Amino acid sequence: MRSLFISLFLLCPVLLLADTTVTIRWVTTDSHKDAKAQKAAVEDAIEYRHGNMRRKDDVSANGMNVPISQIANCQSRTGFILDLSARQYRSYKVVSFAAPEQIKQYLSKNSQNVVQVESHTVDTGERRVIFGYTAKHLITTTKVPASRTNKGGEEVMDGWFADHEGLDTECMPDYARSEPIYAIGTGLVSYPQVPEFHHSGPLPSGLPLKVTLRITQFGADNGANRTITVEKTVEKISDAPIKPALFELPKGLRENPRLLRGSSVSTR
Repeated sequence: MRSLFISLFLLCPVLLLADTTVTIRWVTTDSHKDAKAQKAAVEDAIEYRHGNMRRKDDVSANGMNVPISQIANCQSRTGFILDLSARQYRSYKVVSFAAPEQIKQYLSKNSQNVVQVESHTVDTGERRVIFGYTAKHLITTTKVPASRTNKGGEEVMDGWFADHEGLDTECMPDYARSEPIYAIGTGLVSYPQVPEFHHSGPLPSGLPLKVTLRITQFGADNGANRTITVEKTVEKISDAPIKPALFELPKGLRENPRLLRGSSVSTR
């Protein structure tokens, strides 16, 4: 579910900082009847930004060490997945984002798979100082009505956003940051279905410092609603200079083209 938060690193005039390091914790809970699913999943990561370079280190999951790293070059749109414990890596291409006109063309040619999505963002007017930054309180509600091909559901993203540039390892281009399909996204529509967003209000903007995303899938749990909650909290943020070597492929690693393919880290 962390991939849903790709939509949270967004637009608007922000404080441009060449170097930023953020320590993040994700806590995910699931109302599914499976007892294992109901137990909270906790993941910790550190994300880095240095010019066009990005890095994300997954450092722990449910108390276990997870020495997996991802390095991306947003200029060349290439990157590496690293398994430091196995001393292996593989290269990959950073995901491409369809331009607005391409999205429109795809929707018109694949109308049978289009799912209508209504979204609305409210700026509550509340402000809070977090890590020295003034954060605004934004609440976004996304609704997918039930249809012949989709049971429907609702998502509520409640968060505090600072005017500070994000650290997305997906290297989202500027034009994508103003498109709701990327800026908000939804976990209620899955391939081959395609969401067509109808948004009102401001788009969520800035660096998310504390966000709760609650996803309710109608009738997904043997007829009962299923609710997945993802809490994302920035625990530490630093704008201190980062050594460029952090974004280089370490020496002594063996290339493994099949490394982590099909995993949540990267399927590309």
